[in-house]
Amino acid sequence: MTDQTTLPLSHSFWLHLVLPRAAVLLVLIALGSLLVAPVPLLYALLAADGAFFVWQFLQFQACADDHLRGMGSMTPIWGGYLALLFAGFASASLWWGAFLFAAPPETTELFTDRMDRLHAAEYELLLSEDRMSLTFSGTVTHGLSKRARVLLQENPQMRTVTLNSPGGHIYEARGFAYQIRDHGLDTYVMNECSSACTLLFVAGVQRSLAPDARLGFHSYALEYGSALPNVDLQKEQEKDRLFFRDQGLSEVFLKRMFDEPSTDLWYPGRTEARQAGLIRP
Repeated sequence: MTDQTTLPLSHSFWLHLVLPRAAVLLVLIALGSLLVAPVPLLYALLAADGAFFVWQFLQFQACADDHLRGMGSMTPIWGGYLALLFAGFASASLWWGAFLFAAPPETTELFTDRMDRLHAAEYELLLSEDRMSLTFSGTVTHGLSKRARVLLQENPQMRTVTLNSPGGHIYEARGFAYQIRDHGLDTYVMNECSSACTLLFVAGVQRSLAPDARLGFHSYALEYGSALPNVDLQKEQEKDRLFFRDQGLSEVFLKRMFDEPSTDLWYPGRTEARQAGLIRP
């Protein structure tokens, strides 16, 4: 005799499986695309949905057992199992989306942005309050000439660039030096201006030093040893020697400026620097 408390299998399929699970899936779609729920709440809801899914299975299984006892076919039972399997995969996928939507991964910093940020941390470019002077301190590195160009374009009234740097990348120094020269700016060394920084200094119209400031010169060297075999250091030095000549430096100084090894620095005295034309007027 059939248990009267058990629904027919077809009714159980719709009432215990399809309709309740369809409602759950609609809620999960909303959680995964429209609503941002706190992660702890999602875990609680996931546990509740897991328990509800088990209840659905047990209710359908009870009706399936009653269906078999009544000599019913296995076909609708297997259909119900397939529907449960599909619902399980669909629920798992939507739950995954809900968790991703609730806690999106942090945006990965682009390599180029990261390098720009790291290089910018190696120096400072500061405008004076009256925006008539720009102070550069730190290492001459990638991105410097680009930032300096923007500041000079935004402040055409600028008159002086104050320097305090041990040097750095010669290509960036050239870019900044050309901007100083083309804008007709004066240069002033606050403490030390060595190596590539001297290109910035000599680019000035009027060039002066603080009482204890000094200029350091040496021969060029590759930053990464022999990793750049196509770079001709002698040719690079001659290129910058020509720039110094164009800025009015004496031939005596031009012959001496790259004699010091790259591991050391030559600091000309103030009288020597003035005679060479480094300090002007």
